[in-house]
This record gives sequence, C-alpha cells and structure tokens, in this order.
Amino acid sequence: MSYSADKLLPALQQAPAAKRYVVALSGGLDSVVLLHSLCALRAEGQLTSEISALHINHNLSPIAQQWQAFCQQICADWQVSLHTEAIEVSASGSIETAARNSRYQAFRELLQADELLLMAHHLDDQIETVLFRLTRGAGAQGLAGIPAQRQLGSGRLLRPLLQYGRAELAAYAAMHQLAWQEDESNSDQQHDRNYLRHQVLPQIEKRWPDYRQSWRKSLALLSENDDLQKQLGAIDLRDATTEMGGISVAVMQSLGSARQRNLLRCWLQQLGVRDPGWNTLHQFVSEFIPGVSRGSKFALESCDVYQHQAQLFAVQPLPEPGLEAQMLRLDDGAIDFSLNGNGRLRIEASQVEGICPLPHSLQVKYREGGESLKLKGRPQKKLKQLLQESGMPPWQRQRVPLLFADAELVCVPGVGIAESYLAQSGQNGAQVVWAAPTQLLAPKS
Repeated sequence: MSYSADKLLPALQQAPAAKRYVVALSGGLDSVVLLHSLCALRAEGQLTSEISALHINHNLSPIAQQWQAFCQQICADWQVSLHTEAIEVSASGSIETAARNSRYQAFRELLQADELLLMAHHLDDQIETVLFRLTRGAGAQGLAGIPAQRQLGSGRLLRPLLQYGRAELAAYAAMHQLAWQEDESNSDQQHDRNYLRHQVLPQIEKRWPDYRQSWRKSLALLSENDDLQKQLGAIDLRDATTEMGGISVAVMQSLGSARQRNLLRCWLQQLGVRDPGWNTLHQFVSEFIPGVSRGSKFALESCDVYQHQAQLFAVQPLPEPGLEAQMLRLDDGAIDFSLNGNGRLRIEASQVEGICPLPHSLQVKYREGGESLKLKGRPQKKLKQLLQESGMPPWQRQRVPLLFADAELVCVPGVGIAESYLAQSGQNGAQVVWAAPTQLLAPKS
C-alpha cells in the first residue's frame, strides 16, 4: 500500500472538526512526513484548519538541542508555527516509560479544546506494540493495539498513519527529498521494542514477506472484538447501575464469569480506576462475588470495593483517623469543627431531638472496640451492632466520630443520642451533624 498526502484526508475526516491541527514533531522520519503531508494539502487548498507543530524536548540525548533546532528550521521553511516544550523525565524505573508519561502529560496540559493533536505512529509501531503486549499477557484491549483516536486533555488525539508501514513513509520522504533526524537510542537492543524491531520482526519478514498485510487484518479484527466487549460492558453497566450509583450484586451474579469481569473492567474504567489486571479480575469474580456479604471489602490498588445494601461501591481509602481525642468547647453556641481530614462536625441549637443538658465540652474520639450505647426505649447495645442497624456505609463505620462527656458516650452522629442526654419534650437541645469526607468514586465526565 503506497502512501501519499491525499490519503491523510479520510483519516482526518474521521475525527471531530478542529480549528487547528497540532503535529507532535520529534524530527524523526514519521513526524516529518506527517507535517509535510499536511503542508502539501494546505498548498492544494484541501485543508481549512490551521497547522502548527509541537516539539517536546526530553533533554535525554546529547543531541537533543540539535533535534529541536532541526524542527525549528523545517517549520520556518514550511511556514508552520512551532511551540517547543522542555520537560523533566524521572530517573527512576524505565526511562522509556517515564519519558512517555512526561510527554503525554505535556500534551494534556498544552492541547486546547479546539485542537487536534496528530501523532505519526504507523503500522510497524502498531505491530511492535501488539507483540510487546503479547509477551506481557495482554487481553483484547491491549492486543487491539494503539487506538486511532481518543480524548486527550481538553482536545483530542488522532493517529492518521496507522495503516501505513515505515517503508511506505520512507518512500514518500525519498520522493520529496525530505531530511529527518535519527534517534540514536533506536539502535539500543537492550530496549524490548528495539529488540523486536531489529531481531524478531526481520526474521518474520524473511519467512513471510507480506506478514504486515495479514497482521493488519488481524489487528482490525482484534479492534472490532474490543469494541464489541466495550459495547456489551456498557449495556451490562447500564443494567447493573442502581439509583444510588452502585452496582447491583444480583445483576452481576446473574452474568457469566467472563461478562462479570468485563462489567467490572468497564465500571472501574468509568470511575477512572486503573485496570486491575487479569489475576485480580479473576480473583474478584471467582472468590469475592460468590461469597459477597454485607460489609464485604475487596482491596484494589487504588480503591476498595465494598458491598453495601446488596450493591457494590468503589471507595477511595483514606488514612485512619487519629486516636488522639479532640476537645470541643461548647460555650460559644453553634460550632463548625474540622476533624483533621475526617470531614467536619457541626453542632447547633435544635428544637427537635438533641443533646440536653449540653455539657461545657465534649471529646471527639474514634472506635477502639467494646463501645456501647443505650438509645431511647431500647436496650444497651454494642456500637458495632447499632452501626450495622443504622445503615451507615461500612467504609464510614470506623471513621464516625464519637462524642463523649467525660467517659460516657453521649452521641454517635447518624446513629443517635444516649437516652440520658436526650432532650425531653419542650426542651431545646443541640443537634450534631457529621459531614463525612467524600470517598465514593463517581464516574468521570
């Protein structure tokens, strides 16, 4: 399949209209071909959008400034505005991963709502990515490869060259006598992608010269399969989502294990939670869901999943509240008191049920175990039982502030007031309201 500038147009038309096309310009062959193609279309009057370029300088190569100067020169020659951005790359872990994360963070911060970022990934990049992910046990989403387009920051990202191999882009560059910069790190075969590029793929091509065309079809089929999984997951997620925003345990249990995992993956993705991976998904479905009961918790890397009122909720874990008691002086009337990362406590006069007589001070403590409380007209009960009966979500039960007068438990917000401190008919009391910290994860817009 040969490449020419006019073949960009169908890919550009698949993305939402943009005021400006922003080319991610590294100075390498691929991005130079992409920028030149856009300039050719502009010269022919086939583009109405503006063209600009963005060069990210990672400051990792000794010739990084040379790359930047090259990009500045071709943009000046082709009358394209260029923005250069220097970034810092973390020295810990994989340099490749850290550079990519920093680069995309810069893209997110710089891209405007009316802009479309164009990246020059091509078919060979796609094949390398799929092979690399296959070595790591990727599922359908990973094996679908690099997405052709997606939301990025305030704008959108498009990869219009994914159907063309590097050789086709090189032929275009030779035809138009284009110059580019070679990344010297591409020859370092200690990097997995470079090993695939220089050792594995040439052997495959030697045996099966047309493998790219066959694999292009396979990639398209894998992408379709991934789309179908996402559509099915969206249907199941719609059917399982409750009025409270949780996931119905009954609906989830009515599905087969594969659909349960798919539903869980779609739900967590909607909440902005990182995919927990194959092993964790299987453990959740095979161990947690069959035995789920009131208050059950399953810990993920970045959130906890609780069962509450026959529903699943994803909860952001917070540090445990401190054990040190906090003193509330009540001489000044209404109080709005910060609980040091555990929400706020408000105490105000009330003509309905409240604390009476109101002590001069109250101590705020947290559960240590063994607490009990006698509510009006009810026998003395363990606090653990009262919290369960109250319907308080399990993720709040260890965090609920307990109000003591000396050593006596006076009030548990959301549960009730001790009978001995409860205002009688006609008496004014003090009402206690706990504004708990936000922990429930909500869908990302």
